[in-house]
Amino acid sequence: MQLRKHQREFKEVIDGIVAGSPVRKIIISATPGSGKSLIPVLAGQLIASGKADKLCWICPRMSLQNQGEHNFIDRRFRDLLGHRLTIRASTNDVNPARGTDGFITTFQALGVDRDQTVLNEFRRRRYVLIVDENHHAEAEDGAWMKAIAPLYSAAAYVVFMSGTMLRGDKKKIAFMPYLDSGDGVFVPCFSETEDTAFIEYSRTDALADRSIIPLSFILHDGQARWEKDGQEKAAKISTTTPMARDALFTALHTGFAQELLETAIGHWQGYKKDRLSSRLLVVAANIKVTKEYTEFLQGKGLSAVIATSEDDKEAAKAIKAFKAGKIDVLVTCQVAYEGLDCPAISHIACLTNIRSEPWIIQMCGRAVRIDPAAGPYEAQRGFIFAPADRMFLELARKIETDQTSAFALLSSSREKSAGEGDGLGGGPSITPLESRMIGQSGIEDLPLFGGFSDKIRQNMPENVQNLTTASEAEAELLEAIDSHVRKYAFQNRYNPKRLNGELYEHFGKPRREMTIKELRDCMAYCQQVWPLTHIRGTGNMRVPIKAHRYAAAWR
Repeated sequence: MQLRKHQREFKEVIDGIVAGSPVRKIIISATPGSGKSLIPVLAGQLIASGKADKLCWICPRMSLQNQGEHNFIDRRFRDLLGHRLTIRASTNDVNPARGTDGFITTFQALGVDRDQTVLNEFRRRRYVLIVDENHHAEAEDGAWMKAIAPLYSAAAYVVFMSGTMLRGDKKKIAFMPYLDSGDGVFVPCFSETEDTAFIEYSRTDALADRSIIPLSFILHDGQARWEKDGQEKAAKISTTTPMARDALFTALHTGFAQELLETAIGHWQGYKKDRLSSRLLVVAANIKVTKEYTEFLQGKGLSAVIATSEDDKEAAKAIKAFKAGKIDVLVTCQVAYEGLDCPAISHIACLTNIRSEPWIIQMCGRAVRIDPAAGPYEAQRGFIFAPADRMFLELARKIETDQTSAFALLSSSREKSAGEGDGLGGGPSITPLESRMIGQSGIEDLPLFGGFSDKIRQNMPENVQNLTTASEAEAELLEAIDSHVRKYAFQNRYNPKRLNGELYEHFGKPRREMTIKELRDCMAYCQQVWPLTHIRGTGNMRVPIKAHRYAAAWR
């Protein structure tokens, strides 16, 4: 494993800071799927060198916290960089790092941190602040901008990184430099200054590096019919008339959507015969439709789960199972299209009417990661199934142009040596009536389903056994302590509250505020002072002795 271009450049900036460079702010624009998740680990060198004390990583949503924790204990990264740093997931906890080298939280958590626990932590220690997908923070009166601003001021160093430095609503991104191009139109200006470094990693760069795989777009046109203002109207999805919005909305809320989904499923199932690890991501228009798609998929005998913004905790569980290979299909709405790191995703069915360049690029980026279990690089490709509306067609052509440029660069190099948004639906003002698919474009003549299975099975790597994250270790210890207390209380006829009170008296803090070391000490204490062999009727002592009487001897 080697560092990619933007990762190498970032490491050079960090090395410069360690050597005395005045750089305090680093901006990274890296195409989705290219490996931004290693950036916080590389930033940890500032802690190891004594330039900072802790690291705080802010990500868009809860489902990415576990992913961030695992990046720090990934054995590949540890072997590559020789680091032993760890972080833990936190939601406005007191002492959020808890004996680790930092913590990962979310924009949403910071937005409700009324007690300013995170800011107070920043004032106590020198922090490296990592803002992931920073385009979420709007510059003008944005709630998340206001939550991040005091942390930005208090941090020793700040890293902003995003797969797109544009917002779907065209508003400015917080903390980013802009220039007035005239008539009040502001454009991003990423020139470097004495205290600011800028790193860019385009889709062309990533393809030339072979750090992402190319995409194939399979776009379907359709005929839609709807009622608006008492009149019935009809148009193709690909129309360039003002009816385009209503045609797309209708198509995705009637028969066209299911036809497109069935087409994507059929293609994915054929592909999966040779690439057993392959998974399908379905991006739906709304939560109601998400549930309908999931029932439809389950009815076809497929293992499918939902991940929506309706329940962040359940979404995190679903995504974890999907990434672990326990589930083949993830159906999502409003989450999982951004930052989801699952290399096995080979197919995406885009069944939503959200349309903006940054949103589509982020969503398509879920299918560009290299899957170690899917055979050689040349055999891998991501497939995007979507309506053939004008905007999607334009973005698909742009991505394909980047791919052509990258392949041309590769060919030239080889010869010398021997590349959120606005919803465009018609909304409740129209009544969708019906729609159907009438054509397709973009399917290439590729050897999709044959010739690779034996090679893939022979070259599939063994599973890499990672360490346990801080959050997982804490959860296991908390459950073990609680189970021990409940069992001992039941066996000896005591109220668990009494034993919990004695633990609090002995350790001087709630268990949920303890570090991993303190939790291990607490578990050992319970096992020594309240052994489960002391069962009523055995002749052994069953009355627990007060904690403080054992404190000196146990310590």
